[in-house]
Amino acid sequence: MNATLNTQSMPFRFLLYTEWVMLGSCGILAVIEAWQTQRIPVIHVLILLTLLVMGLALPKVKPSLAYFYTALQMGLILLGTTLGYLHILPTLYLIVMIRSCFLLQPPGRLIVAGLSFIFFAVHQVQYLTTIMPLWLPAMGEQRIWMHQIAEFLMFGLSLFLISRLVTTLIDERRTQEKLTQAHHQLRQYSLQIEELAAVQERNRIAREIHDSLGHALTSLNVQLQTGLKLWQRNPEEAHAFLEQAQQLGTIAMQEVRQSVSTLRADEQNETPLQETIATLLQEFRQSRGIPIQSSIHLTTPLSPEMSRILYRLTQEALTNICKHAEATEVRLELKTDPNQVYLAIADNGRGFSYPQITSGYGLQGMKERVAAMNGNFHLQTSPGQGCQITITLPLNN
Repeated sequence: MNATLNTQSMPFRFLLYTEWVMLGSCGILAVIEAWQTQRIPVIHVLILLTLLVMGLALPKVKPSLAYFYTALQMGLILLGTTLGYLHILPTLYLIVMIRSCFLLQPPGRLIVAGLSFIFFAVHQVQYLTTIMPLWLPAMGEQRIWMHQIAEFLMFGLSLFLISRLVTTLIDERRTQEKLTQAHHQLRQYSLQIEELAAVQERNRIAREIHDSLGHALTSLNVQLQTGLKLWQRNPEEAHAFLEQAQQLGTIAMQEVRQSVSTLRADEQNETPLQETIATLLQEFRQSRGIPIQSSIHLTTPLSPEMSRILYRLTQEALTNICKHAEATEVRLELKTDPNQVYLAIADNGRGFSYPQITSGYGLQGMKERVAAMNGNFHLQTSPGQGCQITITLPLNN
């Protein structure tokens, strides 16, 4: 029962106004008829009012209800025809055709158009056969039938044009709704992309701070701890460690300035990667006293972004060794071929259980950097067996 109450108004107001004009013209004919016959055509007026009210709310739930609604309208027209109101036929059938385009699918619209044309033709033929004997012979029966055929063609053309017009309007409305929905979805996607970009940028900044400033502060902390332990026993040796700590503090300040500068303007360091890696290894040797065997062969030019990524990966790997490995020897290999960059860093430290132990922002940051460059990250370690990190990055990104 609730489904029968689910209705919709005419989507296009100008079509509703057109129906009112057409029904109003029929009403004017009813007024003329009442003035000529000196009686009010009550049923005629009721049919017009009923059709007017039915146009204010169109059913939109079940197809069966739409067919019933359309059949009821055509039944009212047939009733008017039976009672002799033939002059209302063409206009009212066109109104039914307009409404059926909003209620029925194309096959149903075709049925309504066909029935409207058939009913109109049958009633017109009946009308002609009734009044033909009353006409004067001079008018010519052939001319009358030719005129009627022209009316049939005009009525059929009107049905076709109305069907195409309303169908086109409906298609355009649906297209506009789809475009509006797509625009809304695009705005939602845009907001999601902006939010994702902000999250990625925050993660990038966090990695930069961790890899650069974190490395310097870790080394600084090691130097200070060593200097404090040696201060009572060997002040001269402790003094050397404190001087190194002072240098690391200066480096930390430079890293902070560089990070701030990077946030303001994403400028790449133009220093060759070989030099920056060599400086990094030298600082590690001086701060930890651990020998490093390095092999660097870069035969293919690297982009500034690729150089920065490789520097940060090396820096983070050395920081992890400094913090956790307790190693006495470190090996580094960095080389390129026409397709990829190969970086391997290994130590002979205590190692750990992998992948059971995967906590730590440094290791996560390295994986994220490699994944962002569509590279491969491989870590091989076990307790007491040291650790080796192998990274390959494609050069055709």
